Amino acid sequence: MNALTRRWRVNLGLLILAGGLAALALLELDDGEHLPVVPSFLGASPVQIEHIEVLRLDQGMLAFVRRDGHWWMTAPSSGPANPVLLNQLLQEVTARCPRQYPAAQLDLKALSLDPPRLRLRLNEQEIRFGAAAPMDSLRYLQAGDIVHLCPNRLYRLLTSAAASFLAPPLKSAESLTSQAE
Repeated sequence: MNALTRRWRVNLGLLILAGGLAALALLELDDGEHLPVVPSFLGASPVQIEHIEVLRLDQGMLAFVRRDGHWWMTAPSSGPANPVLLNQLLQEVTARCPRQYPAAQLDLKALSLDPPRLRLRLNEQEIRFGAAAPMDSLRYLQAGDIVHLCPNRLYRLLTSAAASFLAPPLKSAESLTSQAE
C-alpha cells in the first residue's frame, strides 16, 4: 500500500468520524429538549426589563424607560435612547460571571460595595458596582446577597458620557438630497 492510498483511507476515516459525531450531536439536541437552561446574572430576561436607572457618584443619574418597544432616555436629557448601547447593556447584565461569593462572607467596604461606586436598577432589582479586581480586570458586582466577579465592560459603558446614550438625530430626506447634489 502506497502513501497516497494510506492518506486517502485516513481522510475517509476522519470524514466518517466527523459525520458520525455531527449526526450524534443532532440526535442529542432533539429540538432543544435536552439543552441546559443557564440562569442569567439577574434571573430576568432583557424583554422583561421596562425601566433602567443608573446612579453614578460623580456624573449624575441616567434613566431610561421602554415605550412601545423602544427605549427612551428620561434623565438627564429626554429623547430616544441609543439602541446600540441599551442592547449592549441588556446583553451584559444577562451574562454569567465566572465567580460568585456570598456577600455576608466578604468585607463589602473593602470591595467598594458599601457605599457602591455605581448603582444600576433594572425594574426593581439593583446591582451595586464595586472595585475592580487587581489581577484579572474583573469587577465586583453585588446583586442581592451574592457578590459576582464579572468582566469590566458594563462599568465602562455605564460611566460613559450621558450624551452618548441619546440616539443620534435622524437626517431629514431634504438634507440628504441637498447633500447628494
